[in-house]
Amino acid sequence: MTIITPSGGDSLEELAKACNALYLCPKDADGKRLGPLVPYAGKGPDGKNLVGDVYFNFRRIEEYPLVVESFAEQLLSKLLSPTRELTFDTVCGIPHGGRTLGQAFARVAKRRFVYADKVPIPTESGKKQEYVWDLSQFSFEQGESLLVMEDVINNLQNTDKTLEEIAKTGATVVYLGAGLNRSPFADKSYTPKTGLYANHVLPIVCAIRNPFPEYTQDDPAVSEDIAKGNIEWEVKKNWRRLVQAMNRAS
Repeated sequence: MTIITPSGGDSLEELAKACNALYLCPKDADGKRLGPLVPYAGKGPDGKNLVGDVYFNFRRIEEYPLVVESFAEQLLSKLLSPTRELTFDTVCGIPHGGRTLGQAFARVAKRRFVYADKVPIPTESGKKQEYVWDLSQFSFEQGESLLVMEDVINNLQNTDKTLEEIAKTGATVVYLGAGLNRSPFADKSYTPKTGLYANHVLPIVCAIRNPFPEYTQDDPAVSEDIAKGNIEWEVKKNWRRLVQAMNRAS
């Protein structure tokens, strides 16, 4: 067994690949997919999950604490400067990857750490499993400032739900953090349109910023694959299938 140990010259992208944490759907010269699409947490106007060709599986990185530490240190370096101090009291990890990364980040940032419990809710067959967050196991001071840590930021639909749950505690979100921000539209900040945080600009800090497209299931770019059932709904459970598709195409 090979243990992934960061060295000074490794980029986070290289470490992610070494951890076998990145799926890039292979395609032939004509653009035909040689592997399955993957679902994302957000939904399109039709109520169906958005889909895409890229999946960042932070669970594979969680296996190597020193790699997680590298992500946390990169995040801290982006927040700190000679003229800027940390402006949050607590790191709130969103399971599961955001909990692991959030705890590592809280340690290097010397901040309090809390996390949400991931509670599954009834989800239709053929759709990505949905969850709600339970923060009841921790107490919060009124106005306590939080950095909310996720493993991946994409369309931020789940983030809206997270903000609603945190608002119930009396704490205040002042930063959004992530190992990877792959959102096609939110670069350095996100401004919710509804809820208590409507029109409030939330800065985003991420270890890796790399935007990738996502599609509704009736988009011509993916509709043929959807019709053929070329999508892996249980990505983490069947991660080996995705890796094999990449290996066959290489």
